[in-house]
Amino acid sequence: MLCFRRFWIVPVVALAASLIALVSWVPTASGGSTRIFVIGGTGGALGGMRMLAEKFMDANRDVVISIRPSLGSAGGIRAIKAGKIDLAVTTRPLHLKEPSSQFEAIEYAQTPRVFATSIDTTAEDINADQLTAIFLGDNGWPDGARMRLVMRPHRASNNKLLCGLSDDMDKAVRYALKRRQLLVTMNDQENASALESIPGSFGMTTLAQILTEKRKLKPLSFNGVSGTPATLAAKSYPFAKRLHYVVSSDPSPDIKAFIEFLNSDVGQEILTTHGHLTAVKAN
Repeated sequence: MLCFRRFWIVPVVALAASLIALVSWVPTASGGSTRIFVIGGTGGALGGMRMLAEKFMDANRDVVISIRPSLGSAGGIRAIKAGKIDLAVTTRPLHLKEPSSQFEAIEYAQTPRVFATSIDTTAEDINADQLTAIFLGDNGWPDGARMRLVMRPHRASNNKLLCGLSDDMDKAVRYALKRRQLLVTMNDQENASALESIPGSFGMTTLAQILTEKRKLKPLSFNGVSGTPATLAAKSYPFAKRLHYVVSSDPSPDIKAFIEFLNSDVGQEILTTHGHLTAVKAN
């Protein structure tokens, strides 16, 4: 089992600032009644949902959409089951133990998982051998600058993906998670903030999060292939994160209208221009 013992946490102040930026509130139209619904779930999908919500509310002035700070996929599912949110965004479908008769999970897009670094790093590409060496403790960039590895907790999907690349990579990830003074971030926004702020940083995020949150990060190509919606579609880039929305099996008219907007030409354009390979395009 993957485990870690000592880690650093990004300062709470930096995390709070990044979370506040993700909350979308629109004032009530003067003299009119306003209906509110709430979206929450995995942090990496919130930027895209915020962009969709803003455009949707422009055309539906009697609806206010609130985007909650990152809950994670499991947290989003728990929240919608408890009636705390109306639409959850997740990186996975529902598990068998989760109530499939009351809720449904629909995949709406994929986005490339990318290795990223702070914007001033000179490197442009990383290959499989270099990747293994990094997790085994090679902390230098090719130009001699210091590298700072940023990771997620041991059960995070990024680690599971990396461990599945090879036996050597599995051993390297296990080794990295046991290192002293390892920087471990607790959610997607905290992870992106650490990658932005630490010179020479190295870690995983998604292209969609970089673009929708306007992050000052440099995505690196892997084995010479850039992570883009086009390379995902061509199956020439190996790292995808699948995004789902979870709704009640009997959603409200406003939720139905929002989903219709997500699947409309306008909604699809918002997603595709911000790092998503939509399910419509993939099919």
